[in-house]
Amino acid sequence: MPKKSIIKGTIILSLTGIIAKFLGFFFRIPLIYLIGEEGIGIYQITYPLYTFLLAISSGVPIALSKMISERLAVNKNKEANIIFRSALLLMFLIGSLSSFILIFFAKDFIRIFNWNNKVYYSILAIALAPLFTTVLSAFRGYYQGIQNMFPAGLSQIIEQIVRVLVGVGLAYILLPYGIEFAASGASFGATMGSFIGLIFLIIYFNKSKIIYNKNECSKDFFHITAEIIKIGIPISIAQTIGSIMALIDSALVVGLLKASGFDDVTATSLYGQLTGKAFVLINVPLTISVAIAQSTVPAISESYAIKSRIKLNHNINMAYKMAMILALPSCAGLYTLARPILSLIFQGLDSGWQVLQILSISAFFIILSQTSTSILNGLGKTYIPLFVMLIGSLLKIIFSYMLIPTNLNILGAAYSTLIAYFAISVIDIILVIKYTNVIVNIREVVIYPLLSTLVMIFAVIFSYLELNKYIGVNLTTVITIFIGGVIYFLMLHITDTFNFKDIVKLIKG
Repeated sequence: MPKKSIIKGTIILSLTGIIAKFLGFFFRIPLIYLIGEEGIGIYQITYPLYTFLLAISSGVPIALSKMISERLAVNKNKEANIIFRSALLLMFLIGSLSSFILIFFAKDFIRIFNWNNKVYYSILAIALAPLFTTVLSAFRGYYQGIQNMFPAGLSQIIEQIVRVLVGVGLAYILLPYGIEFAASGASFGATMGSFIGLIFLIIYFNKSKIIYNKNECSKDFFHITAEIIKIGIPISIAQTIGSIMALIDSALVVGLLKASGFDDVTATSLYGQLTGKAFVLINVPLTISVAIAQSTVPAISESYAIKSRIKLNHNINMAYKMAMILALPSCAGLYTLARPILSLIFQGLDSGWQVLQILSISAFFIILSQTSTSILNGLGKTYIPLFVMLIGSLLKIIFSYMLIPTNLNILGAAYSTLIAYFAISVIDIILVIKYTNVIVNIREVVIYPLLSTLVMIFAVIFSYLELNKYIGVNLTTVITIFIGGVIYFLMLHITDTFNFKDIVKLIKG
């Protein structure tokens, strides 16, 4: 079974993830025209609840990839197979319970969180998605554990294509019946996308089963299930706390905006700017974060299992290096071109560009914190990120109450996110250094990526200002992004941060 490096796994998952996110833009553009910012607000309000329920089970696939990678490193293939079957059963049970809760308690959630009543149909439309998504994530955890990222990445693209086609199609068909039904049609796209993505991985699974000797000694199903739960619970709680930060936004932001004097429609529209527009765009660099984390956990677990100090230090440096190389330019680019990018993606609807600028800085710290968390999880320090996320969530709540009711209004929600994740990232990095005594190559990990990004930003600003004198804003934005990308990769090559020949060799295996 082929092994992949952090670099190759990250490249595969980053590319497929970014393709999936761009497909998501094709979903948002017609959707915002069809249902407007209020409709986007209705559509988005359901997602923090959905992701919260998914976060409850999120520790299982991470534990699964960690445990499978460890077992394969020491040739315990039979045990690795039992780990997958146990995790699959756990995810099915958790997913079924989550879907049940969404179906039968939808109206209670609306009352508790003071949501718009029109959200009810969107909750029902997305109710079966947790069942399909949890089982799907078990298969993805399996592929990450064997360090074969291709099927997991391809399933993301398939899932997003189905989501776009079904979501936009149903939103268009149901729009004459009311904005709440159109939003629910868009939500149902997520349900169908996860279902088809799951079917694809089930079919692909038959080609990549772990081969083992039936007479091989291994722990029984019960003990392995207990180990998965032991590792997975703190990770799930930490992820749940992270999703609580999104729930805080859905519960507090709209309520605090109303308390500040905004009516229900305006408050929902402002929330749509935050989550339906700005968060959608910063999810592109956050896709990189997910890719790094998914590649890092099994790689760190493997090197830790075989007690290779050199390999562990290399993998930690590589994880941070990939985080900096990919996060810095994408977040800096979003900050610099926030307004024209919003105008390009949402065709002239650039409201909320200041929110995007703030969140683009937040995204950098989110990526750093998630990379550090994946290292700690790979080391088995799964309880530590839980306490760090608790600190971040408390900061998020405190600053939301302090900033949103002021003249900042929706910008206050963005600033509270920035403050929370800045604190989380700093604490996480300190803890990684404490528990690993890693020697970080400052020149390769920090200085070269930062220098390359600064040169890129200078080129982007100059190009945009000059091109905008002769051609339209949208074309200027597209050309400027392309120029920025070319300049950045040239700088990586000039500084020898990454050699193109080495990247080609890695992709070819």
